[in-house]
Amino acid sequence: MGDRLNRSQVVSRAAQLADEIGLEHLTITRVARNLGIVAPGIYRHVRDQADLVRGISQLAYQQAATELAASCVGLAGMEALTVLAHGLRRWAHKYPGRYAALQIAPHPTDARGQHAATPLLEVVRAVIRGYDLCGDSEIDAIRIVRSALHGFISLELNGGFRYERSVDATFQQMLVGLDLQLCSMGRGAPG
Repeated sequence: MGDRLNRSQVVSRAAQLADEIGLEHLTITRVARNLGIVAPGIYRHVRDQADLVRGISQLAYQQAATELAASCVGLAGMEALTVLAHGLRRWAHKYPGRYAALQIAPHPTDARGQHAATPLLEVVRAVIRGYDLCGDSEIDAIRIVRSALHGFISLELNGGFRYERSVDATFQQMLVGLDLQLCSMGRGAPG
């Protein structure tokens, strides 16, 4: 099987395995075992563990961008923010290992990683532009939205919400707060 494998197949299988066991538990040996080959066979396709994780990150950026872009087309303001946020949250629950890899920002000199990350960044930028933000305000807004969504999603994935109140209701309240913040940063009106 090792001779018929290519980098894309190795990364794809590693991403699936990361979703099952967690990115932090992923090793070259586990991926090789999962593929039915010996660990040295993996090195024909990836340089090392870091290269494998970069590959998963690039795949995650591409897959998340494809899924989220389709759902956000033609929307603006609170509606776009809500669709983006709920879409990312669903995606993270479906692909937790890939979601973890999505948090690894590509190094500025990593052209392949930058290229993979750009479409997802453009989806988020399109949502932010609906709030009439640009320049430093746009960058601040992207960071605020990303931080809020990642914080919530990470806590949820790790069992951090144990109160009886609906997690969905809390998520929606967070989005209302984000919408108000973004509106106050731009020239638009709430929602």
